[in-house]
Amino acid sequence: MFTSSKIMRKKSAKLKQPVLIAGLPGIGLVSKLTVDNLVAQLKARKIAALHSPFFPNQVLAMKGGKLKPFTMKIYAAKAARQDVVLLTGDIQPLTVEGQYEVCNKVLSYFNSLGGRKVVGMAGYSTASVGKTPKVYCAATSKEFFKQLKGFGAQKLSVHVPIVGMAGMLPALAKNYGMEGACLLAETPGTTIDSSAATALTALLEKMLGAKINSSNIAKKASKTNELIQKIEAQAAQQQMPQIDPAKKANLSYIH
Repeated sequence: MFTSSKIMRKKSAKLKQPVLIAGLPGIGLVSKLTVDNLVAQLKARKIAALHSPFFPNQVLAMKGGKLKPFTMKIYAAKAARQDVVLLTGDIQPLTVEGQYEVCNKVLSYFNSLGGRKVVGMAGYSTASVGKTPKVYCAATSKEFFKQLKGFGAQKLSVHVPIVGMAGMLPALAKNYGMEGACLLAETPGTTIDSSAATALTALLEKMLGAKINSSNIAKKASKTNELIQKIEAQAAQQQMPQIDPAKKANLSYIH
């Protein structure tokens, strides 16, 4: 029985000062789309999974018959410039306490792998987005910010509150002797945004020194949009008031 979050190690990982890149559900799903694509493109292998009592008290019944609990998955890969640990998942913790607890579990585990840098990502909701969304950056050190700026990130001109693990993971990384940064990609925030995810991918491509194909991101975004619409339609049907079959005859006048 889980009374606190637990990381289940699947495989051992021998990594040299890896960077953690986190992509979890958020505005426009931009960070999750980005990391899911990185997992595929870098042929990353799953090394651990995180289960938490701070996730919803429900599971998914898959059409193939499998029961799927909400989890976060941790992958490892090697890129040209450095080793990478990738964090992705179905959901973020539902409470403030859960956010802190899960962040510290992830950071403690990553620190045990010899991790040195943590990158969180999120969508930056704005009314006007150009043809190529801009990617902004905030970091815990001037050196890390300067490095990411060299890869194309820009400095924010206003204070921006970052809610959730995208900001908390890199901010709390300092407590573990690691550097942290959050990348914010411009997005309207009204739909699942493949353009913002592609912009993040272009920056990470430079940082990792690896060729990362982003052509499948738009396809994944389209499929995810379709899935969400189906789920919403099913949920709406389940919330419709049920009519007693015995009373249906008395409603024959309704057309």
